[in-house]
Amino acid sequence: MSLTACSTNAARRVRKPSKLWHVMLALPLLALAIAVATPAPAHAEADPRAYVATLGEEAIGVLGDKSLTQDQMESKFRSLLLDALDIRRVGLFALGQYARLPTAEQKEAYFDLLGDFIVEVYLGRLTGYSNEQFVVTGSQEKGKKGREVIVASQIRFADGREPLKVEWWLIRGKEGDLRVFDVNVAGIWMAQEQRGTFTSHIRNNGGKFDSLLDHLRHQAGQASSGQNTADAG
Repeated sequence: MSLTACSTNAARRVRKPSKLWHVMLALPLLALAIAVATPAPAHAEADPRAYVATLGEEAIGVLGDKSLTQDQMESKFRSLLLDALDIRRVGLFALGQYARLPTAEQKEAYFDLLGDFIVEVYLGRLTGYSNEQFVVTGSQEKGKKGREVIVASQIRFADGREPLKVEWWLIRGKEGDLRVFDVNVAGIWMAQEQRGTFTSHIRNNGGKFDSLLDHLRHQAGQASSGQNTADAG
């Protein structure tokens, strides 16, 4: 066989890469592209029961910490509660049909005063419940969107008194984080109770929002001095 014929036969034996081979080469690149393009997984959703258990235990711990002065205890309790509370959502809900009434400046003053008021009210309601056992007893989804849940808990007393029931209305954020929307202590939902009080006060004072700000300043002062605010209107 001539040299030319051998070269021709060798060329015939060297086939061009098949389409399948090209696909196999492309697969690793495709996988890399998908990995880069795929968004990072969403933050893991917080467990409502664990969230409330931690929050409740911390609150009881602060209220019962004998090493703190009264001012230090109130400051720590305030930080704990307001960090957990969605104060803007609560505040707008409590205004009902008057949510668009305040100016931007009035609204910011309102949120600050509402925070002070809520802290003082809960301090009044929970003082004396220190060094007790806080137990989460259950939870139930609220609504159909999967963003709200009611967590039931109890404060159990060492002296055998009937446990105090506390319910927590939680709202889940877009990234799975939880915030407190409302708290039910002894059968009273705070935000819903204040909605009726606040809207009535504005209506009974000619629709003037400043009257509500004055009312909140007065009520927060009463709560801090130990006077009852339950019937404030």
